[in-house]
Amino acid sequence: MYLKDRFGEILDFAQDANDIQNEQLSNLLLEAAETEWGKKYDFKTVYSYQEFRERLPIQRLSDLKPYLDRMSNGETDLIWPGSPKDVICSMNDTLVPITAQAIEETFQQGISDSYTIHISKNPGSKLLEGFSANAGNGVDLPYMNELHALLRENEPFLNSLLNLPKRVGADKDGNPSTELVLNEALGQKVTSFKGTSQRLQELLKKAYQKTGKKTLKEVWPEAEVLFVRSPLNSASLQESKELLPQGLIQQATYCTPEGLFGIQDNSDDPSFLLMLDLSTFFEFIPIGGTDQDIVPLEDTETGIDYQMVLTNCSGLWRCCSEGPLLRFVSIRPYRFILL
Repeated sequence: MYLKDRFGEILDFAQDANDIQNEQLSNLLLEAAETEWGKKYDFKTVYSYQEFRERLPIQRLSDLKPYLDRMSNGETDLIWPGSPKDVICSMNDTLVPITAQAIEETFQQGISDSYTIHISKNPGSKLLEGFSANAGNGVDLPYMNELHALLRENEPFLNSLLNLPKRVGADKDGNPSTELVLNEALGQKVTSFKGTSQRLQELLKKAYQKTGKKTLKEVWPEAEVLFVRSPLNSASLQESKELLPQGLIQQATYCTPEGLFGIQDNSDDPSFLLMLDLSTFFEFIPIGGTDQDIVPLEDTETGIDYQMVLTNCSGLWRCCSEGPLLRFVSIRPYRFILL
């Protein structure tokens, strides 16, 4: 029942995008009003997007370093109430604070939404009747392994019951050893995998060697989907999809330490649905433009390449994303590809 209601809210993205985004901005300003930034820019008197953009400067992640240094010395309520849960590496060797609120409202809610979309788009799915095995993410994106480790440490209890491997320790991150995964997953009802198709191939190769079986459906007959959560561009994700064993679909999620932004809501369509209500307010700067050319979501156009500018509950205020460029391919609802 919850998933059905949530899927209805996601469908509303097509009609209510601007209202949803304005609500996100209002909530973020209200929650941070008593922080150092909230007082400096008088968040309590920001009543419109126009006032927001006139009052707050554009930032880069590197601009956060003085605040991160102060947080490490014990100061609180600087850019977001309290202290971040952790500060981890992100793209281009930058650092990103991640709050407990972002873990819950952005990342965990986004992961739940990916399940909601899969189940709603695949009637008869038994996704939640079995385990999710972590195939791993490889070593090419180390900051994503650090993010996955943080999310694993703070995942809801019910989620933890369905995740394999269950061991918490050196193998809790984005790259558990294939031996550990197989020791816990062989013989279990596995309905999904997390990670990359390359790592899944490695896992299956060893599973075939151990069991003498030759196909995914012989080893794990209930397996439905591989969830790929990364900042890989759409072309790379399409290439990885071609490596999947027969009978397994891929659902990609655009996710970085900065936040969780888009979910593929059609396995045959490489575009991502922009997730509008995960405690993030979006602005966009067209490539070749200046800070003065930044526009809110409602003023974006299809066919133009943009860099995201983020405001979220980790304390990023009008912060230029370090992630890939995106291009909207539709606006009702907002769907985009990564370049």
